[in-house]
Amino acid sequence: MIVVVDSSGLIAAFNSEDPEHRAVAYALNAAGLVIISPLALVEIDHVVAARASRHVADRILHQIQARIHSARAELAVVAEETLAAALAVRMRYGELKLDIADTVNIAIAAEHQTNVILSLDRRDFRAVRPLTGHTAFRLLPDDF
Repeated sequence: MIVVVDSSGLIAAFNSEDPEHRAVAYALNAAGLVIISPLALVEIDHVVAARASRHVADRILHQIQARIHSARAELAVVAEETLAAALAVRMRYGELKLDIADTVNIAIAAEHQTNVILSLDRRDFRAVRPLTGHTAFRLLPDDF
């Protein structure tokens, strides 16, 4: 199972104090190939440093880097085509005010022909249809 991982899912997976930590960490560890957008890394750095500290953000980023190094995860390439697809999704769902990180994840999911996203951002990913022809996204950990 190919899973595109959102920053909210990664933060919860590596934060044992998060109320959804266990379910998210289980889903992350059970995934086949995990795809991580560079934009998710930027969000993690920003959000965790602001909420906790730069040290905590760096610890999470090092854990992610170790997963990539061990081939348990892959860092996505955000090419011009990815950005174009992401911007088209933002335009199509303008009323939702989706951030670019979320729409890039939607485009990355399409590039990998998956509709599985690990995220706690239920509102946005439940409201948007995948670009793959699937009727809806399968959100982990909820739809595990």
